Amino acid sequence: MVAFSRRRALGLGAGALLGGALAACSHSGARPASSGSPGSSPTGTGSAAHDGPPTDVTIGFLPITCSSPIVAAEARGIFAKHGLRVTLKKFAGWAEAWSAYASGELHVAHMLAPMPLAIHHGLATRATPTKLAAIANVNGQGLTLANRHMGVAKPRDMEGFTLGVPFDFSIHNLLLRDYLSSGGVDPDRDVQLRLMRPADMVANLATGNIDGFLGPGPFNQRSIAAGHGHLHRLTGDMWDGHPCCCLAANADWAADNPGAYRALTAAVAESALWCDHPHHRVGVAETLAPEKYLNQKPELLASVLAGSAAAGSGREPVDPTVAAKRVSFRPLPEVPAGMWMGTQLSRWGLGDIADRGDTAGLRRAVEDVFDVAGAADALARLGPAAPAPRPAPETFEVNGRRFDAADPWAWTDKEIPR
Repeated sequence: MVAFSRRRALGLGAGALLGGALAACSHSGARPASSGSPGSSPTGTGSAAHDGPPTDVTIGFLPITCSSPIVAAEARGIFAKHGLRVTLKKFAGWAEAWSAYASGELHVAHMLAPMPLAIHHGLATRATPTKLAAIANVNGQGLTLANRHMGVAKPRDMEGFTLGVPFDFSIHNLLLRDYLSSGGVDPDRDVQLRLMRPADMVANLATGNIDGFLGPGPFNQRSIAAGHGHLHRLTGDMWDGHPCCCLAANADWAADNPGAYRALTAAVAESALWCDHPHHRVGVAETLAPEKYLNQKPELLASVLAGSAAAGSGREPVDPTVAAKRVSFRPLPEVPAGMWMGTQLSRWGLGDIADRGDTAGLRRAVEDVFDVAGAADALARLGPAAPAPRPAPETFEVNGRRFDAADPWAWTDKEIPR
């Protein structure tokens, strides 16, 4: 069995390599984006470009739907409008992206939300001061099982399964482990969790190497379209509104280039607002589809982004009104959500970002990374069409259990109900 231990995290890292009160914002008041020229402001907001000549920035990204705000910001000229010359560098897997960032090859990268916490606090490699500048997406993942497992209804039915996840420091690993354990399955003993690149999940499911995977779009949908799998559960049903991916930056680079850092944050926030509008989801799919970006069919991407994708194997199509449950793009980081991630890193032996029992220390450890004030400032500078931030929920439900940021430490308990 493969367990995500502290030792495994160290091996992976070496070998492959003002305030938490603000949070997710409501987009109901955002003005619909124009479908005009790439240089136009897709939210109808003002520019937050920094002064001086354009700054050259290379951003590493993975070709998944979670990267939508980053890719769309480049493709639609939003970075350029904010005074940036951005080059996107594509990576096939998170281990490669982690290695490029940790080695200093990249100063800015698309990451999974737990990754900046792990990198900043040195959980698997030398600590690199890192800022989570903006959330790229919330929800957007699914647990897909092979069609031979259509009878699976609950975690206990998955005992003995081999399940793919994209990275150890991922919301996928943390949520899947909690989902399994909440149903009486020990993720270290009763199943095998296997790390694999998102694009490799489809082939491994098709050949029977795995029984399922918890992964991003469009790979759940590709497995369904090819007739190999069915959607067992959305991560939005495990924790509705959970952060998934983000834009992260080296904190020293950000301090040396404050204008460029602010412009990056504003550009990704502006792009996220455009991507999140329900009228733009098909347009987002068309933007992401070309080979240099996601290299996928637009209709496949649209089926995920618009929330109208079939669940597979004859099930009823997902109602389009659940598009937000499938994936949303809300750029403001939430400190309480980061605190939940911190408890799960401790719970599963991936490392401690604070001393256990020190709630204030846990909050500070997240606030050191989650640049809530910077993201809120970026939205404010976009103008009146951008939604105002509202307080982050201090309590929320994960897999049927209430997390309270004021009393988080029960979530580090590894006990598995039997």
